[in-house]
Amino acid sequence: MKEICMPSMNEALYNYLMDNAPHITDRWAGSLYDYKNSIYADDAGKEMREKLRKQHRMTIITVASALLEDEEQYSQNLKTWVEKVANSRVKTNTPIHEVLKAVGKSGTVIWEFIESFAEEHKHDVTPAMVIRWSKNLHRALDEVINKFTKFYYELTERKIRSQREVIHKTSSPVIPIMNGIGVFPLVGEISERRAELILEHMPQACKEKGVETLFIDMSGASFTEALVREKLRQMVQILQMLGINCAVSGVRPDLAQTLGGGIQAEGILFYNSLQQALAHYGLTRS
Repeated sequence: MKEICMPSMNEALYNYLMDNAPHITDRWAGSLYDYKNSIYADDAGKEMREKLRKQHRMTIITVASALLEDEEQYSQNLKTWVEKVANSRVKTNTPIHEVLKAVGKSGTVIWEFIESFAEEHKHDVTPAMVIRWSKNLHRALDEVINKFTKFYYELTERKIRSQREVIHKTSSPVIPIMNGIGVFPLVGEISERRAELILEHMPQACKEKGVETLFIDMSGASFTEALVREKLRQMVQILQMLGINCAVSGVRPDLAQTLGGGIQAEGILFYNSLQQALAHYGLTRS
């Protein structure tokens, strides 16, 4: 009897898995019965179930290409799978442990079909082939999990940073109170990152709103003196370059003296309260 070589059996196994991809996905979907309140749950909706089925076909293609031992094709399939699935799971806020559990179930089902293939071709499949397929399957699953978790983490961090920047921008708005005059209330902790965001966005906000005199109220902010002194100087310099006058309110007299040591010469005044600052400019209630 003519011995069938490993590459030929790899290709035959690949074709077998792809031909049976709908059945593999059916069995995988049926194994998700223990998910509750999840995109994998039965009540997630028809649209989500269909989306998961399409993505699971990508899982089969990725794993099957690993069994082909075509590294270039496998690497490309793996990259595509990780990017598309990770983006999808971040958008749906799916916990990572649920994703890894689903990947594990997928691996179990695919191995069941590999066993069926080996049984159907038992006269051609050798124990060495089965061992090789098992190693390649587990290698593929390990790489899927490792690359997915890394990419998922990066996407989540990016999303969190973006949300923080939006919060920081909206939590410190430039508020016009009359023609050419605005108030910039700072509330909460002024971290290094938040101070940088303020420097990035506040000057443009002043320009867009036609502010010529800006009252920076720090009565609701917490900060370190060194950080605020450095960033305040930068802020004043930027605003003055734009032709905007500045006044700072809401700082203690002793702190104002410390902060203003090298800043007053640059044309900034300090006030105990926003009311006092506004009064100095003749902006009081009649």
